[in-house]
Amino acid sequence: MATFFRFWTRQAEARPFVTVAATEACLSACGDLIAQTIGKHLPTHNKTEPAKGYDLWRTSRFVMFAMCVSPLGVKWHRFLDRRFPIRSQMTWFKSKPRVSRAKRRSEQKHTARQVGKRLACDVMIYEPAMYALFFASMAIMEGGGWEDAKYRVNTLLLPTYLTGLTISPIIQSINFAFVPLIYRVPFGSSFDLFWDSYLSWVNNEKLAMIEDQ
Repeated sequence: MATFFRFWTRQAEARPFVTVAATEACLSACGDLIAQTIGKHLPTHNKTEPAKGYDLWRTSRFVMFAMCVSPLGVKWHRFLDRRFPIRSQMTWFKSKPRVSRAKRRSEQKHTARQVGKRLACDVMIYEPAMYALFFASMAIMEGGGWEDAKYRVNTLLLPTYLTGLTISPIIQSINFAFVPLIYRVPFGSSFDLFWDSYLSWVNNEKLAMIEDQ
């Protein structure tokens, strides 16, 4: 594991966009396959017979989307780093030697403010934009038109966004406060493995359930 971690770090430093895209592709594929596996054991909305196998085209669409938007994630985190810099990334749990208590407290307050600003921008700008792009892209890749894309965004965006607010602020707060920039996108994506499963389910089963009502 340590060898792989060092290998990934070297590749991310040399080719950040390619490395993150490959990582996102693997995680998103796993997320969709988990969603399909769970779906096989849950009651379905209107199916008269069990699914015969995995829908690999569905997985490939999910992977394609993740790979295409991964550079946006890298650039977004770079922007947040420049716009809201933190003097000491590890300040909250490892203070520098010979730093006074007042200085340490000042750094902690500074870190908290900057993390809060990063989190606010992420929650209010980046996340809803990514959800809208996800549902619109899935509709188009599945053969629908702009009307289908608009319908999915209008129907699924708000409930998905509100559900995400129960999880993402905690993960992203840790991410922004403690995780170095190079690992920030894959760190969030490692937790997104299960969130990707949820998004895959929302885009397929939940949409069908809403349409049946």
